[in-house]
Amino acid sequence: MFVRHFKTIALLCLAVLFVPLSTTAADQQPVLPKTFGGWVLQNGRDAAGAALAGELGDNFAILVESGLISSQSGTFSRAASGEKGGGVATMAARLYRFRDATGAYSAYTFLRTADMSSSDLTEKSAVGRDRILAVVGSLLLELSAPGAASLSELKTLVTLLGQETPTGVYPTLWRYLPAEGFERTSDHYVMGPAALGRVFPFAEGDWLGFAQGVEAESARYHLGRDTLTLLLAVYPTPQLARAQLQEMQQRLGVKSAEEASASGGNVVELVRPVRAPALYAERRGLMITIVAGARDARVARAIFNQVQYETAVTWNEPSWEAKEPPFLVMIVNILIATCLLLLYAFIAGLLFAVVRLVVKRLAPGRFFDRDEDIELIQLGLGSKPIEAKDFLSPRPHD
Repeated sequence: MFVRHFKTIALLCLAVLFVPLSTTAADQQPVLPKTFGGWVLQNGRDAAGAALAGELGDNFAILVESGLISSQSGTFSRAASGEKGGGVATMAARLYRFRDATGAYSAYTFLRTADMSSSDLTEKSAVGRDRILAVVGSLLLELSAPGAASLSELKTLVTLLGQETPTGVYPTLWRYLPAEGFERTSDHYVMGPAALGRVFPFAEGDWLGFAQGVEAESARYHLGRDTLTLLLAVYPTPQLARAQLQEMQQRLGVKSAEEASASGGNVVELVRPVRAPALYAERRGLMITIVAGARDARVARAIFNQVQYETAVTWNEPSWEAKEPPFLVMIVNILIATCLLLLYAFIAGLLFAVVRLVVKRLAPGRFFDRDEDIELIQLGLGSKPIEAKDFLSPRPHD
């Protein structure tokens, strides 16, 4: 009874916190198109706060952790073709707007159900018997009873929504999940303690380190008689990952070093209360991998080995290595360069002399040796002043 009332109070608190968030982001309200492909929107309304919390139930806390900003719902209708009496086909729609594409993808993984399969409607979309989920940038579209709409009409709707949001980059942590024994649609991108408590309910609060910027993904597996839950957590730095694993060991307990080494290498078994599933953890660089439900460390090691995650330190800066030639080669190069400079000076001087003589012969006194351009510094020792023209032109005969 207390737990049920506690959940109700927690949802109401989240709803109260969500109200100012919605009002401050009024200019970012999602907009369902009024018409597309013959479908017309009816009864479009925005939902926020307590009303939205009541509609979403336990999923509301997870969507708020994912960065939910606002939501809009409505019903699309059109005249049903091939029916007498003017039948009308309807399709319920709800559109969520998140802070970014990562939050939209996280919400998509939690709202997706086991009966849904992947679709090519968008990069991240799933289709069920009577429900469709599609991520469009930072928007998440949910359609109920979409059977009357064709694939081309749905793609038209997605195209219209794509004009309302920029294309985003979705998380890729799911690529490290092993393929063997994977339970379809069981993978979830985790962004907060509420989502973590849904998929990995072995401790309360932020014991994984979301405040440290961790990125987490969970999935379920069936390996023989074992039903396992795998959790991948990637941290910004190896130091944070190491410190967080030590904190988990202190919080959840850990076997002694002898027991841990005897049970399978560097696999750490976190001590759990009686009747609780055993937890096994391993760190590889930035990633901590945790498995719940394994019978022993050998089963945990088998699934750990399937996680294809490796870290490598690379240096992308171009390198330059000084290569000095032998001393004798340097002396020869210097002599060759000196000879080339002397040859250049000789040829340049010779050319200048030839040009000067030719110009003086063709145009004497016009470009070179002009009287007005020449000044002589005289000591004044003689009585007769020295003229420049006496040096430049022949003296007239007496």
